[in-house]
Amino acid sequence: MAPLYQTLAADSVLTLDQKVLDSMRAKIEEELKKLDEKIADAEENLGESEVREAHLAKSLFFIRIGDKDKALEQLKLTETKTVAVGQKMDLVFYTLQMGFFDMDFDLISKSIDRAKKLFEEGGDWERKNRLKVYEGLFCMSTRNFKKAADLFLDSISTFTTYELFPYDTFIFYTVLTSIITLDRVSLKQR
Repeated sequence: MAPLYQTLAADSVLTLDQKVLDSMRAKIEEELKKLDEKIADAEENLGESEVREAHLAKSLFFIRIGDKDKALEQLKLTETKTVAVGQKMDLVFYTLQMGFFDMDFDLISKSIDRAKKLFEEGGDWERKNRLKVYEGLFCMSTRNFKKAADLFLDSISTFTTYELFPYDTFIFYTVLTSIITLDRVSLKQR
């Protein structure tokens, strides 16, 4: 969490403690060394899917510690090792999660467009429904409440996007955006 800690300290949210930061960096270096060894072992001794999994583990590590730039770079590398469209969409969902965490609307917009293109190449319906929730949250964040309500209402019966928020929060957002945008008759019907 060193990158996140440094960002929060730079924004004066936390006080920077150099000992804590050095300790975090040491743990990160140790974990990165293990992940790099795992990648090297997979490339030498194992198959393509194991190499992809090793790269994905490193991507998820960078996401977990809050290093957005390295995570995005590693996710791109992981995507080059990925064949299946569904797995590529999962990588885009990780990118979207980082975008929402940082409120990086440019990254979110590009990632949603990328996910739509991937779905056209052959994505499954479960991922399509997850994409609707991500896009609905983006629309809500950018005050496009009408589109957000439509996307949320389409996803009520198939909600599986628990990595973003629980189902009750999803229902709250759906009701909130629907009350703002739908007329009384449409609201009652839906």
